[in-house]
Amino acid sequence: MISRRKTPDGLPFRLYRREGKFKVSYGYKLPNGTWAFRLSAQRNKPEAVAEIDLEARRRADELNGNFVLAGTTEALISEYFKWQTRLPADSEMRKADITLTENRVEAKNLIKVFGKVKPAAIKPHHIYRYLDRRAELGAPAKANKEIALLSAVLEYGRRLGELPINPCRGIKYNPTRPRQKYVQPHEIALALEIGRARGGSYLVLALCVQTAYLTVSRPEEMRTLVRQAATDEGLVVPVGKRKAGQIQRTKLVRWSPSLRTAVNDALALQRTASVYVFGNSSGQVYSRSGWNTIWKRLMGYCQTVATEREIEFSPFTLADMRPSAVTDRMEEGDDRITDATGHADGKMVAKVYDRRRVRKVRPTA
Repeated sequence: MISRRKTPDGLPFRLYRREGKFKVSYGYKLPNGTWAFRLSAQRNKPEAVAEIDLEARRRADELNGNFVLAGTTEALISEYFKWQTRLPADSEMRKADITLTENRVEAKNLIKVFGKVKPAAIKPHHIYRYLDRRAELGAPAKANKEIALLSAVLEYGRRLGELPINPCRGIKYNPTRPRQKYVQPHEIALALEIGRARGGSYLVLALCVQTAYLTVSRPEEMRTLVRQAATDEGLVVPVGKRKAGQIQRTKLVRWSPSLRTAVNDALALQRTASVYVFGNSSGQVYSRSGWNTIWKRLMGYCQTVATEREIEFSPFTLADMRPSAVTDRMEEGDDRITDATGHADGKMVAKVYDRRRVRKVRPTA
């Protein structure tokens, strides 16, 4: 039995690299101790070394059963992401980088089920079976997103001539219940209070959440907010979602004492000079996993304090800020709410973001 590597080197299982004085070599060792193949190149020729590195990894993946077969759905998914990456940044067909990052995670589940079959072999009943099974496992909404990605991949396959019809067309997704969470002002204030007490990343995230509430913004608009957005007149926030053919729109949120304090405090916390207002300790945008880990801890601290003080509190997310802000503004009678949300009309606002349980009206005159 082969022993575990003493130092992880990122190479596939059983593949080894040796560096001599003049040569660099790669070899795949079989269970009986013999070499399945050995490749070498002159050490002073980096192009040749890179070439044998790629070839050795490919052969090792084949021997380990991890290679991607041409013509399979897994290969098409890989080509789809390569195509997306090649598209110009301003192309209407290119997805946002954060969306592609999330799609790559979603693709892992799709590959487990559809990866080894040809795209043309996928039928609508296979997709319904996938949706049903994921719903049984407690992830109906996530399954919908994964099938939406599969639909985009298969539509790309139609472009390439790999299948005549997209089997995802006409599919009825899993029914889901819209989130109705409303965050009360005192809950936001408590998160900010505990964030200030804890400091560091906890405070950065709490300030980001407060800013999202004050500006009625989406999570991604806040997490990627840049320094240049802070102008003398106010905070310029890009409206994150737009349809194909639409130019990038922005909204100017005029300064209030609370908003200016939140932004200034976040910038003052930065250890490393960053273009982002709410960047991490390295000056980069927080990853979703990094954000979620820190925020979950902060919510735990808030719950503990809320229990001690005997006040109402339930955990919330950055995504809850936008609907909560819309709800509060509509309660106050804001008749220009679409300017704050960036929507073309109020239908989406009324359907998704307005979470008032009681509608207050005046009596008939």
